[in-house]
Amino acid sequence: MPTVVICSTSFEGLHRWPEAPDDVFFLRYPHRHIFHVKLAVRVSHDDRDVEFISLKRSLDGFIQRKYPLPKSEAEVTPLSCEMIAREICFEFDAEWVEVWEDDENGARVEKARQ
Repeated sequence: MPTVVICSTSFEGLHRWPEAPDDVFFLRYPHRHIFHVKLAVRVSHDDRDVEFISLKRSLDGFIQRKYPLPKSEAEVTPLSCEMIAREICFEFDAEWVEVWEDDENGARVEKARQ
């Protein structure tokens, strides 16, 4: 029976979507979110194969290095929830990763099945 352990965290970020359609034109400009992340990693046994707290610390460290708060408008990137989830999924060889904007709208990326 496949089992995953899951950790979650959140971080403040700014992003933009330069190609946003006219009905959400405001997304073309830098805007702030609290991004909520859930990370699921497969384990092979039920006795702390991956320890939750250690996994969360590793995730927080990756996020701090990869997605620091921009210091100027020129540094605001066009990263989507999907892009962030995909990068985290690859970094942690995760089964799936979810990234939500303000815990309201988000995306889930899953590992490809063979």
